[in-house]
Amino acid sequence: KGDRRAEKAGNLDKYNLESKEGRAALNVVYNRILNGEPIVGLEDARQTLDDMGLLNKSPDGDEIKESEKTNIPRFLNRLLSLEVERQNALFDYFYRTFLETVEHLKAKGKIDDGMEDLKAVSVRLEEPPQVLYRDALTKAQTVYYKLDTTVPTRPALFDEISNYEGVYFYEHRQTGAFVAVRATLPHTDPETGDRYQMFSVSRPAGYNLFYIKESELAAKYKIVSKTRARNWWKDEERKIPPVEQKTVHLLSGALLPIWKYLKNLQQQGLNIVRTTTDDGIRLVGVNLSGQAVNEIRRTFGLWENSATTAEEILRSSREENEIVELAGDVKIRQTRFQGRSVLEVCPSSYEQIRELRETGLINIAQNSRQRFFISENEEIARESLEKVMRMYPPVFLLKGEPEAIYAQNRQEFEASGEPVFLPEWLIEPETCEIERIVFRN
Repeated sequence: KGDRRAEKAGNLDKYNLESKEGRAALNVVYNRILNGEPIVGLEDARQTLDDMGLLNKSPDGDEIKESEKTNIPRFLNRLLSLEVERQNALFDYFYRTFLETVEHLKAKGKIDDGMEDLKAVSVRLEEPPQVLYRDALTKAQTVYYKLDTTVPTRPALFDEISNYEGVYFYEHRQTGAFVAVRATLPHTDPETGDRYQMFSVSRPAGYNLFYIKESELAAKYKIVSKTRARNWWKDEERKIPPVEQKTVHLLSGALLPIWKYLKNLQQQGLNIVRTTTDDGIRLVGVNLSGQAVNEIRRTFGLWENSATTAEEILRSSREENEIVELAGDVKIRQTRFQGRSVLEVCPSSYEQIRELRETGLINIAQNSRQRFFISENEEIARESLEKVMRMYPPVFLLKGEPEAIYAQNRQEFEASGEPVFLPEWLIEPETCEIERIVFRN
């Protein structure tokens, strides 16, 4: 039984036993017990906490000090004071709550899973690296890499996934597409302690692509037999190529000085990845979303490679989901209209609406609102966009550039910098300054 606890403790330590996940789970366990929730294997869970010396008597009833509610070492030490049966019951409940909490935080994108290898057949630099930030003291650089990767696909094969235990097939009520659904561990919200069932959803394109709540699953999908989904699923399998091209945005080098800004720019967890390019360049850095990179350009002043021609704007808007700003506060962005992904030109005044009608854009009135879309025909799209750009050229400089946290220095990345010899950076204080230091107990 002790070995079982040790094995589970090892799983907990993957996320750091005293991390926010472990502390949050312990807080949930204590609050549930105080609220009267029963625990399998414990006749009286509240009495168990009392026997561990964790309960304090007060006029309002039994309570646990706030400092104790997240104290993992104290919990594990006090746990040893119980007989083995109660130890196992309480630890199993804590372990299960921890896993539910991790599932919740993962779904919310609030867990950093540490370093992982970028799995790709080929990794190439799509453009020269750029210096995003240079530390004033050490001259250490934060460098932005835009990588073009060839990634092998891993489709969810019907013959394989249909034999998994606990997997059921569902049909989308509107589109008729099929998904394979499997119940996961329940999720526990560490802030409220609420527990709810989640399901992982697989499609022919891959396994466990996203998670969905039980209520949303029932509203959007209906359960069907395996035989009903089989032919559709097999047809989709054949359409999936063996590899696909993906753009990876990587920040490498000095990351600690700007880490808090990265956390604000990308709400999902920041993942550290490592890879080696086809040219033999080894890289380790933060893998960012395309949207986060767009915000970085605005925040840090990294704008010199922004799209400037009609072809570049069409590509960056479609492939990188970049919002392009034109003069007059006109914006070009990717959006969805009637279930399709399209590029929209967004005017900011009534006068601009009249001018955009003369450019060949597709003009649609929707709920008393005039909307302008770029044609899916490449030649027509380029011609109409060039007309728009003649009236409203791209904004090359940042709005409010003086407010940028770090101005773009436009220096090329130098990979030949000499390493710093730390002792040369240490300054020995004068004797008189040392004598001024007073130590107090």
